[in-house]
Amino acid sequence: MGFRYPFLLIKAASRNLYFLMFLNGFAIASMCYFKMEATYENGLFGSIKNTIDARVDANDTPDSILVKSMNVCHQLMIDRAYAFQDNKSDMGAEAAIHSTAFDLMTTQGACGSYSQVLARIVKTYHFPVRIAQMKAGGIYGAHNIVEAYNGNSWVVLDPTFNLCFVRPDARLASFADVQNNWTYYSRQVSPGYNLQYRYEDVRYANWTKVPVLFPSVKGVLNMTLGTEKANQVCIRTLFMNAYSVWFYTILILFIPIFLMTFRLVIKTKIFPSQDTPFTFRNFVKYIRPRIAGTSYTH
Repeated sequence: MGFRYPFLLIKAASRNLYFLMFLNGFAIASMCYFKMEATYENGLFGSIKNTIDARVDANDTPDSILVKSMNVCHQLMIDRAYAFQDNKSDMGAEAAIHSTAFDLMTTQGACGSYSQVLARIVKTYHFPVRIAQMKAGGIYGAHNIVEAYNGNSWVVLDPTFNLCFVRPDARLASFADVQNNWTYYSRQVSPGYNLQYRYEDVRYANWTKVPVLFPSVKGVLNMTLGTEKANQVCIRTLFMNAYSVWFYTILILFIPIFLMTFRLVIKTKIFPSQDTPFTFRNFVKYIRPRIAGTSYTH
């Protein structure tokens, strides 16, 4: 009985029209909220893009646009990082949902917040982007950076230190470039840079974070994409617009609830009894008298 009770409860709830109407209202209200917040956040990052666009001219290359984006990101966040460094208080829905706007507003995720915001800015320029968890001292996630695809290769951007690396041919360097010649590239680091971040290694997702689920997803990706490509999948960039993710999640859940409610309304208000089979033919059969304002007779 203990195992059956939740199923019996769900079955009873699915036959309660008042409860289903409440769920419909709650879902619609939630979707409206998430849609408004997603629209606001998109507009916010659109405004940041406009600020960067004002600094871009005809001579800019993809590399220089990426660098200017990083510069603006760093300027936006450095003061907030100082202002919120001792304030770890909860900030309502923004903190619970942890949208990118929350990272922009508080920088409470430290290098993770810098990287999240820069990744979202870079996405407005339609560059492929991923957030990389750097390995330092044998620990992954010791520092987060951004990698963006400039049309030729993935290049490194570190918005926390407003740092990128330039190759001898004047192009931006990739993680592999820096990793393979740290002695050369370490001379380019900015003042205050933590030299423990030596580009030892990197990963783009922690596939052990959620036991069973994440390893299972990784196994599927290994089979479908191949291990090499699966290792480069970045989960965080898939969920940067948290409000949009919640909107579509609620929408997916809302559709069956709405259909269940519609079916129950029809059976309650139109069909002569709950035992009448719910078919299109019966629907037409019993709706016609309702539209005509007459009662159904056999």
